[in-house]
Amino acid sequence: MAFKPNEEKTNIIQTSHELGPVINIGKKIEQEKILEKETQLAEKKTELPVDNSKIRKHFGLLQKKPVVIPQVRDELTIKIEKILEDGLDDAYQRLSPIAKQEFKIKGEQAALKIRDLLKSTNLKLKKILKIILDWLRLLPGVNRFFLEQEAKIKADKIIALKNPKL
Repeated sequence: MAFKPNEEKTNIIQTSHELGPVINIGKKIEQEKILEKETQLAEKKTELPVDNSKIRKHFGLLQKKPVVIPQVRDELTIKIEKILEDGLDDAYQRLSPIAKQEFKIKGEQAALKIRDLLKSTNLKLKKILKIILDWLRLLPGVNRFFLEQEAKIKADKIIALKNPKL
């Protein structure tokens, strides 16, 4: 019995060629199974109940809740709102009802932001001025320079609430 290395090498090569198509068929079967699973998952997603809030929240389907402004306001907030609304009666009356409501809500939010800035130790005039300007820009058809002047006057009056000496 003589050792025949050439035959063994050919056997190994032949077996690898023989298994090649089997491996390819196996990959195709795996891909088909994956596609079936994906389609089943897609069908299950469409069958999910709409009332299930955890799933809707996970997929980002829940809408954000609107900002709730507290109805109880302190004295400082009321004073700030009075300063902000001073002299804007004509421009406010020209707004549509929806725009009036939006302007009012934004004004209340601006007053709350300004109140928080006034209560802080470090007072920033630029921040207050920017908040007032952003709020006043909601008014249509008003000159930009007038808005800047009005915002500066209102900001000075609001600063005087904190520092009456100025």
